Amino acid sequence: MKNKVLNLYMMVFLLLGVNACSDKLEIVDPNRLSSEQYYENEDQAVAAVDAIYNALIIDGMYQRITPIYNDGRGDELACRSPWTFMTGFSSFVLPATDGALEIFWAGHYIMVSRANQALENIPGIEGMDAALKERLLGQAYFLRGLAYFNLTNVLEKVPLILETPDGSDAFYPSNADVTMDMVYAQVKADLQEAISRLPLNYNDVSGPDKGQEGRATKGAAQSLLGTLYLYEGDYNSATPLFAEVVNSNQYDLAPNYADLFTQDPAIERANPGRIFWADFTTSANSEFNWGGDPNVNWRQFLALTPTYSVGDFFDFFPTNFLYNEMREERTVEGTLDPRFHATLLAYEPDEGYTTAYGVDWFERGFAEDAYFIRKFTNATDGSDAFTAGYNYHIIRYADVLLMYAECLANTGNISQAAQYVQQVRNRANLPDREAEFAGYSLQQFMDQIEHERIMELAIEGKRWYDLKRWGKLSGAGLEELKTHDGEFNTFTPGQDEFIPIPQSELDRNSNLVGNSAN
Repeated sequence: MKNKVLNLYMMVFLLLGVNACSDKLEIVDPNRLSSEQYYENEDQAVAAVDAIYNALIIDGMYQRITPIYNDGRGDELACRSPWTFMTGFSSFVLPATDGALEIFWAGHYIMVSRANQALENIPGIEGMDAALKERLLGQAYFLRGLAYFNLTNVLEKVPLILETPDGSDAFYPSNADVTMDMVYAQVKADLQEAISRLPLNYNDVSGPDKGQEGRATKGAAQSLLGTLYLYEGDYNSATPLFAEVVNSNQYDLAPNYADLFTQDPAIERANPGRIFWADFTTSANSEFNWGGDPNVNWRQFLALTPTYSVGDFFDFFPTNFLYNEMREERTVEGTLDPRFHATLLAYEPDEGYTTAYGVDWFERGFAEDAYFIRKFTNATDGSDAFTAGYNYHIIRYADVLLMYAECLANTGNISQAAQYVQQVRNRANLPDREAEFAGYSLQQFMDQIEHERIMELAIEGKRWYDLKRWGKLSGAGLEELKTHDGEFNTFTPGQDEFIPIPQSELDRNSNLVGNSAN
């Protein structure tokens, strides 16, 4: 979002407050305004919502932890990190006592807290443009819904905090009676509120947000709500939501797949396939954006880059399964699918791929048959991984097309679904198999969808949730996963579908209970 961070220093105010026992103990920090001192005008309302977006780029959300939670637990990547936290969740043996579990928890509840404050206080601002107020509230609902969508998908039963705590008792919420269905119901409610308030885009709005990129749109809220219904197996509810996004004429597939994963802001802005993303930059500012109060000295780098780069931390590497899957089908010219080269780093001299990190492959010391992660890494030029500016796609159009096709197929319309699958394939210059797919049985079509989603969305945090909703985490499916990724040898069905709730949180709050992974 334009000038996002520049506005954030205005929003360093007290997030939570406890009633003091005595006025003499109340200490006012002149650099941190309370909500009673803030929320007085339009500029402050905009800055308050901008501060919610800021949580997207910290470690607990999309800078690193959320992507690696999703990728590391799938069969596309395996972990080789010296950090037992990473090897623990990747092999499903992470104890609840690991202190790093707090990172995801804290990051997402920061977003929830900021969204709650905005939703509570923006309606009371007088003299503010009504349409702008509705758009800001819509964004706050969307971002709170996104936070809870992630929280319950990762942690199952989480406390639902929907207002700013106003006393010590409110700081200790319970999740004892909370179910995943209840959290999903709240996410649905938030996203419906967002859909009713958000524009298709910000090109024609009147206000300070006119023309700004990166703000949540109606299409983003519809896509996320459709995804939630898909995860529930409710194809009938998901289908019309995806249809509205596809028929909105707001999105298209970027002509060049590799342009989805660039650090060039001009190419990023020209991408018609991005629906919602976390915005990272190549800034080399002095303070890293791991978390804490945002300020103008923050760099907004994607920590996934050093985490995945063989030239840096090299915590994860592609499985043989992913490598082989991405080599199954050739383009009409007989070359490897271009998505292979954008996703994986491998030595392919016949196709012009002979370098790694800006130097000759063999000078880098790699074996001829070695392969590594390219997507989101600095493998092309060896640039500084700690100034990586790749935007992280949370929702993109190709994913919506494939989810829409899945819903159509599961509601009896395989022939229509086939056209959307081929539409995604066309960008990769793959053979036209639409007629073939249209004649498939549902099982054949779903097998093809699985392949197409791997090709298009590998290492983008989608595979784990595909495996869950397709029932592949038990029985024959689990046995197959063990052949893809040995980390599944320590997976226990019914126990390891979720990350443990941090023991430190359970210790602080006696009203909290663990989930099935604790």
